[in-house]
Amino acid sequence: MKINRQKILSFLKNQGIFLVIIIVFLYFCPIPGFLTISNLSNIPQQIAFIALIATGMTFVIITAGIDLSVGSIVATAAVVFAILVENFHIPIYLSTIIATAAGIFLGSFNGFSIVRFNVPPFISTLAMMTIARGIARHLAGNTKIFIHTDMQLYQRIAATGKVGPLPYIVIIMFVILIIFWIILTKTRFGRYVFAVGGNEEAAKLSGINAGQVKLLVYIINGFLSALVGVLMAFKFKNGNPEYGVMWELDAIAAVVVGGTSLFGGRGSIFKTFIGALLIGILDNGLLLKGLSSDLIYIIKGFVILGAVLIDQIKTA
Repeated sequence: MKINRQKILSFLKNQGIFLVIIIVFLYFCPIPGFLTISNLSNIPQQIAFIALIATGMTFVIITAGIDLSVGSIVATAAVVFAILVENFHIPIYLSTIIATAAGIFLGSFNGFSIVRFNVPPFISTLAMMTIARGIARHLAGNTKIFIHTDMQLYQRIAATGKVGPLPYIVIIMFVILIIFWIILTKTRFGRYVFAVGGNEEAAKLSGINAGQVKLLVYIINGFLSALVGVLMAFKFKNGNPEYGVMWELDAIAAVVVGGTSLFGGRGSIFKTFIGALLIGILDNGLLLKGLSSDLIYIIKGFVILGAVLIDQIKTA
């Protein structure tokens, strides 16, 4: 039987992420404790926050952008929420809205500087990463702000509550992923996102407001990052200015490993989730093997590098 080399290469390029996750899963299977129900059921819960941030990052990277500020926005939103609830006794639902709005503002600041002043996304969001982290630390006085208000219901949402076998946070993750999958694949705005990332000049000539599209994707990213910050505050009953450190690495890793092109114009929310799941399995399995967090970061760095090299081969 003659093997069609082109079909094999096409399969590996487009569906290779599924093959990789199967190989990684099988590699960790012999580790004691990995295949237990409690461990496997914890992985979706462990990746929920990163998957939400990576969803917003997918929109950004499809437009050929990048956002290094997501982890700092998580921390800022958590601190703002904690201050509003603990120090000003503002109702939790209203504090949630205000803290999320703070993330939207920071995301729009990223987008505005990129669109209006042509600041490269890497530089703009690198600056925001520092600014937002500094704001979080300053507001919190470089310490955790503990929340003493009764938040049992909200803690159940973000941590312990379940509907059958599914934790609330996993349900929230899937609902948000589905909403943004619909936005990206079934709406005019989604088509504009792909068009701007594929060829911005051609998109402009066809009547698309590329600047508005890019502004909106950074607002989406700011919103989802802030939402994660609030959920973190729900879960741990505090606003910690150190939340989200290096989470931009995990979010970008999930997006790129999931096949979204760093050159723009191509990407998938579903494959981003698979990428986040792969990162979660790696984290879980490597920890069970007894590796230190430093070595885990090194391995994930090589995973990102490998994904980028594959992406370059695709676009060559």
